[in-house]
Amino acid sequence: MSAMAADGSALEQPDDGRVGVSIDGRDARFPKGMLVLDAATELGIHIPIYCAHPKMDPVAVCRMCLVNIEKFPKPQPACATVVAEGMVVRTETAEVTELREGMLEFLLLNHPLDCPVCDRGGECDLQDFTFRYGPGVSRFPITEKVHFNKAVPLSQHIELDQERCILCWRCVRYYDEITGEKEIVLQQRGVQTLVATFNDQELQSAFQGNLPEICPVGALTHREYRFVSRPWDLQRAAGVCPECSYGCNINVDSRDFEVKRFASRDNPLVDDSWLCDRGRYSFPVWNSAERVRRAAVQPRGGESRDVSVDDAVAAAAAELRGVIDEHSGEAVAVLGSAQSTNEECWLLERLARTVIHTPHIDHQLEAFADLTAGEHELGIAEIEECDTLVVLGPQPEIEAPVLTLRLYKAEQKRGARVLRLDADTAPARVAAAVGTAQRVGLIADETNRAHAARVAPALAGKRSVRMLTITRGVNGRGAKDLGVLPNLGAGYQSAPASGKSGREILEAAAEGSIRALLLLGPNPALEAAGELLERALRKLSVVVAIDTRPGAASRAATVLIPGHALLEKAGSVTNVEGRVQRIRTALPPATSAPPETRVLSALAGKLGAKGWERGDVLTVNRAMRDAIPAYAAAGNGGRAVWAAEAPA
Repeated sequence: MSAMAADGSALEQPDDGRVGVSIDGRDARFPKGMLVLDAATELGIHIPIYCAHPKMDPVAVCRMCLVNIEKFPKPQPACATVVAEGMVVRTETAEVTELREGMLEFLLLNHPLDCPVCDRGGECDLQDFTFRYGPGVSRFPITEKVHFNKAVPLSQHIELDQERCILCWRCVRYYDEITGEKEIVLQQRGVQTLVATFNDQELQSAFQGNLPEICPVGALTHREYRFVSRPWDLQRAAGVCPECSYGCNINVDSRDFEVKRFASRDNPLVDDSWLCDRGRYSFPVWNSAERVRRAAVQPRGGESRDVSVDDAVAAAAAELRGVIDEHSGEAVAVLGSAQSTNEECWLLERLARTVIHTPHIDHQLEAFADLTAGEHELGIAEIEECDTLVVLGPQPEIEAPVLTLRLYKAEQKRGARVLRLDADTAPARVAAAVGTAQRVGLIADETNRAHAARVAPALAGKRSVRMLTITRGVNGRGAKDLGVLPNLGAGYQSAPASGKSGREILEAAAEGSIRALLLLGPNPALEAAGELLERALRKLSVVVAIDTRPGAASRAATVLIPGHALLEKAGSVTNVEGRVQRIRTALPPATSAPPETRVLSALAGKLGAKGWERGDVLTVNRAMRDAIPAYAAAGNGGRAVWAAEAPA
């Protein structure tokens, strides 16, 4: 609302790109172009909505958000009306109240009384708004309700109940605006309008799991969650999706010590509130009963016996010390995991290089080209700032599916051009395809990062070229940042000596030059090595495995120590763009063993290390940030940015 001078005239407002608005008697200034709905939300004023969604364009079809605005002859939809200087909005007038009651009465006219059995019960906007804004009684008898199809499977994951649908259009717009796949449509017209798939085909999208979350009622539900739980029975913990390195934020919902679902948790800088189906529906694996639960010692040729964790750590130290004293530290190799936390990776790298004194450390099998500082420049949200985006090969979007949605948004909402080229496209051809674009994003994965590094100079010159490399594993980027690499130490500093890659370690072990192996799991890539892994394990005289699940490595271990699964521990992980994100304990550990940070610290102490932290996560995290300035600057949720002069 415009301020007034003493003489009653309006004071001149500053031209700061904002306008003065009054909502329910509260004056504030908002950016030009902001919707009334968003302005009210900023002030903490609730306006009910069904069709509006913060990630989609307004359509104003549900009419639940109608408000009175001075000088407008009729109530206006808050979700589609832009704020203006001097605008006076009232959201709780008698007229607005009557309109809301009327809209809810229409919506409830044919809505089934499914609340006791509906999976959306307890988190349903129709349920909540009816209690808060709706009429107390209905004028229509239940027997007059129109019935439609119920429990229609749209795919292996999604079920549609057409009786519960309130035609908000969110699902249709999601496929139009967010994925571009157009798999859901509105059929018929008028009172016969129904939501259905195009030509009644099964949903094929890799992002269909987002549908139940954007549906404001129980029309679209997860088949995996059908009749499983009520929201008030769930324990919720904030976490990061464990399926890939993109770093999508999730809520882990559990009950009775089992994960019941993964739900999205909006982070506009990373996932923009969307999850891929691969990540969303991966939760059952975390309920597996197949776990390593007890520490054990099994000398070569002897019988396995259960021991305490302290005894297992002492035995591991004694066996490793024996190999070091007889052959040197270089006879020992260390294999980490892209599923370990940053804190564990940092301790593991220090243990390898400063305590065991071995250069042979890695977290993956393949010897990919070393990182360069340029690979850290392009952030996920910055994809939308590029004029042209070059994606080399299909692998980046296979490794990180939600990247596809960010690319589509850049294309549709920002006007960017997305070029999907073959992984080995010649630099000159890439430059020709890019043309005169000034802001270029170059996206590759680990298998062709070396080629991408050759393409980047060909695109440079007078334009800006920034790279993003899609790493493997939920914390593959963190493992690299913190030195679980054969040729680079923590912070991409030069290592004292070059070591062997993961595959080279197994080959050397199979040949007999590597005699002891320290494993920090789980490491699916290691298990996939198959026959090479089996040969290496048979030849090794010492295998110390800190692992969560039974496998070839844990079965061959001379010392086995139970680990905590990712959802059972706290700490931090780093996504592809270097964003350091905290994870919290979502499930109680399946073992009484201490977390890996304590085990690694205890092992270092038994091997003679001095001055190591006691191993609790907070202490290790603090020491890690003190030692690595990029992580100190990133804090919780920021990006770890490396200096341009970082060694290749």
